[in-house]
Amino acid sequence: MENKIWVDVEAKAKEKVFLRCYQRKIEIFEAKEEKGILSLKILEKDYAKIKRLWFVKVKKSRATGLLYWKEKIFTYRVLVVSIFFGFFLLFFISHIMIQVEVIHSNKEIRDLVSSSLKEKGLKKNTWKMSYEELKQIKEEILEEYPDRLEWLEIEIHGMKYVVRVEERKIETQKEEKTACHVVATKDGLVKEMIFQKGQAVVSRNDAVTKGTILISGIITKDGEEKGVVCAEGKVYGEVWYQISASVPMNYEVTERTNKKRWNLRFKNLYYDQLIFRSRLENYEEEKKKVLDIWGNELYFVVQYETKKEQKKYTEEEASNLAFEKAIEKLASTLDENEKILEKKVLKKEINHSTMNIEVFVSTLESIGEVQEFEKNEKE
Repeated sequence: MENKIWVDVEAKAKEKVFLRCYQRKIEIFEAKEEKGILSLKILEKDYAKIKRLWFVKVKKSRATGLLYWKEKIFTYRVLVVSIFFGFFLLFFISHIMIQVEVIHSNKEIRDLVSSSLKEKGLKKNTWKMSYEELKQIKEEILEEYPDRLEWLEIEIHGMKYVVRVEERKIETQKEEKTACHVVATKDGLVKEMIFQKGQAVVSRNDAVTKGTILISGIITKDGEEKGVVCAEGKVYGEVWYQISASVPMNYEVTERTNKKRWNLRFKNLYYDQLIFRSRLENYEEEKKKVLDIWGNELYFVVQYETKKEQKKYTEEEASNLAFEKAIEKLASTLDENEKILEKKVLKKEINHSTMNIEVFVSTLESIGEVQEFEKNEKE
């Protein structure tokens, strides 16, 4: 277990070197010769003895084994300490959670869950919890609020807890209506009627106006009233619209050139800026997060140079765009079972580099809604 070293000696009589080493009890573990230099592997404690041989010239020594690594570590001690400190810091930082995000649309639910998590020790700037600890906290919160919470999940995203929660919906008993009609909400042409309660007042292809009773809640037979119910049903009718839309003839497009540059972006609560000055005047960015420590984020950024170019639609292109714009606007108001039946351009004109059009559209949509009424006992 004693430390061994290599020494390079220069001597004319190599045999004499080995003889003197034997006489002075200098143990040689290994020997090799290269370009007239004799390299000997000896114990570190024998180094002084071999240097005292008057007929040899010791040129240099090299440590081996554990001693070699001790010397290397001592030589690069600053680097070694820095590496160990860096790994320790990285481990420490990666186990500190800097944010707790509760995801739910209801602020009251978010506050309720956040408060409960905080009471159980799950909060920002604390040591990362294990899977079993998070599971236990989840179960405790669900047991604590069985009437408010349906489901809860705690996930770890980097240095952040993401808590997803689902509110328990308690259905309340709706007050049952006893007397109501299904009334038209807009002008149209009746195309289809589906009803469960009540008595139909109109028929297919009847034209109706807003406010017309479509399905009556008063049941009659041979002109005599037999009872009153809350009418239920769906009435679909053909409805007509005249829509205007405009599109500018001139437009601007942004295109990427073949130039691109790399950069870094630093971002936190107060700053959002590039580390190096950009050499591109106009550009678009694509970025990827590479570091996130205590809310300080570092992004690798690729900047693509862009240029703007002025273009002009043809009359047909502008007309088609305006037509699509008008139809899309109306279509966004229709439900799943409603649809557009017919569409056509009534008029189009160009005024001050703008294409203006008027479009006729007919749709099939629900035109009935339930309205309560009070029955007069004298009627």
